[in-house]
Amino acid sequence: MLRVALSHDVDRITKSHQFITRTWRSIYSADYRGVLNQIKDLGRSNQYWGFDEVIKIESEFGVKSTFFFLNESLRTNILSPNSWKLSMGRYNIHDRKVVNIIKWLDTNGWEIGVHGSYLSFKNLNLLISEKKTLESIVGHEIIGIRQHYINIADTTWQLQFNAGFKYDSTWGLGEEIGYRENIVKPFSPLNNSFRVIPFAVMDSCFASTPNKWDKLQTIIDQTIENDAILVINWHTNNYSELDFPDYKKNYIKIIETCIKNGAKFYTLKDYYNQILSNGH
Repeated sequence: MLRVALSHDVDRITKSHQFITRTWRSIYSADYRGVLNQIKDLGRSNQYWGFDEVIKIESEFGVKSTFFFLNESLRTNILSPNSWKLSMGRYNIHDRKVVNIIKWLDTNGWEIGVHGSYLSFKNLNLLISEKKTLESIVGHEIIGIRQHYINIADTTWQLQFNAGFKYDSTWGLGEEIGYRENIVKPFSPLNNSFRVIPFAVMDSCFASTPNKWDKLQTIIDQTIENDAILVINWHTNNYSELDFPDYKKNYIKIIETCIKNGAKFYTLKDYYNQILSNGH
């Protein structure tokens, strides 16, 4: 049987500086259609609010997923351009609109997890703070985390466990699809109840993969053979058709492909509980 966990990293909810960066990128690469798309987008900042699309798609298939919400606290450093991308355009986790969607998803059967901020992978205080903040919104324990930018250090899993998390789903590839270091099954890096549940397919990697559908089938077969869990990571802002053409269509087709392979869909929290109840 194919076991599938759909998940979404919530990095951005509105389009802001991307109007400038994407326009410049299109001009630099002589992509005039890209420039035209950004002009069409002017004045529309809510196209990165992908929750409505996700809810509609998943409700039509009768499946639920896990949303990892980011509470970024990194300050912008004028002298460090890398910090601009990380800190600009971020959302406020306490914004009423954000709080409302978190509560709605949680109440209606979707799982809420922490998308650990950029530096939290090596900072216990940040991990504790971000977990408590999200728990104060939903009113119950949060057990899952995925680190922003797939940041992992030798001490990350121990810090996550110390912060009270029960599973992590950061272990995956950022350049291609497939299982990182060929580790397919969930594993216990601390030899206790804490589990790492690898992800195998991320949206941007899938979009750039040649023969992506053949590769996906290979991953599906590998998942079934190992009695593992196929974790899909599709960012909520990537349902914007002008900025991310075919991402929405690909997400729908991935779900359909999994169903054709006899998939059962559960949240990562559900799978964690199954792992513990089965004793492995």
